[in-house]
Amino acid sequence: MNKIKLLDCTLRDGGYINDWKFGEKAIHDMTEALSDTGVDILELGFLKNEPYQKDRTVFNSMEQVKKLIGKKEKNVAYAVMCEVVNPLPLDMLEPADQDSADIIRVIVWKTKHNDNGEIVDALQEGFEYCRGIVEKGYKLCVQPARVDQYTDDEFIAMIRKFSQLNPLALYVVDSWGTQNPEQLLHYMHMADESMPSNIILGYHGHNNMMQALSVAQAMIKEGFSREIMIDASVYGIGRGAGNLNLEIIAKYLNDQYQKTYKISPMVEIYDKYIKDIYAQEQWGYSVAYYLTATYNCNPNYARFYSNKLNISNAKIEEILQNIKGDERAMFSEKLAREILERQNF
Repeated sequence: MNKIKLLDCTLRDGGYINDWKFGEKAIHDMTEALSDTGVDILELGFLKNEPYQKDRTVFNSMEQVKKLIGKKEKNVAYAVMCEVVNPLPLDMLEPADQDSADIIRVIVWKTKHNDNGEIVDALQEGFEYCRGIVEKGYKLCVQPARVDQYTDDEFIAMIRKFSQLNPLALYVVDSWGTQNPEQLLHYMHMADESMPSNIILGYHGHNNMMQALSVAQAMIKEGFSREIMIDASVYGIGRGAGNLNLEIIAKYLNDQYQKTYKISPMVEIYDKYIKDIYAQEQWGYSVAYYLTATYNCNPNYARFYSNKLNISNAKIEEILQNIKGDERAMFSEKLAREILERQNF
């Protein structure tokens, strides 16, 4: 039976809901409480090249992360995330030491738009950035965004490429929550067969089609011989329809696989902090998010058209059906309004 690691991403992925402005006291309280849950890995936020604010879980220096961690809890590893399209320059990243985050997770992109608006390959840039993370002494987790955009051959080639860096983990990432368990298990098996046995197989999913829990359960039951890692957040707080719920997957692992995660601190975090964020800006399953997943569109379209413009779901479906090409992946409010004008809405 595989060994299962649980990673909490409340303070990182949850920040898409509130611009990472959890509040200085809340950040410290949540870090302490999440450490008490016994999760195997605690992700504290993003590393980005932008001004640091004590009330946000976005850092531009590992020293800021160290102050938040304080004295490390035994049996808990600490992580932060970078994104290749908006990275913290490597020359701003201090080498790892015993007090720094243990792990840096890197979102890598298959393609990106260059300064001329042309689509160009981004994997080599991601590879070189990840190499720099490893050379700085950090454990590396590779998070290839939107796994469904890869053909089988492309996915296998990508897995083999990043395996050369000997990362802690390589992930199957369902960024927009478009995939069912059978589809994601297909990618997981390709990854499992294409990378060395010491690399952990990870899963990060979103709930646009309410699949995150069933995918995680299917992954666990599949019986991969290697270690697996599953991401979750308190009450599912996260981008779009949100993530796998930490309290639900933790209870499942306790009940079925003799894990000993503490649920009470998760409930406390919800009561003290998450509930108020939800009251201001809701996440979770909705028909609008289901539609963006169905038409493979950026979930921010759902939030904008449904929550901000109050357009009916029937009209949102008509709009999404007629979005072409790269615009499905791209999103800005300007583009979303241009699409409405083009379609005479």
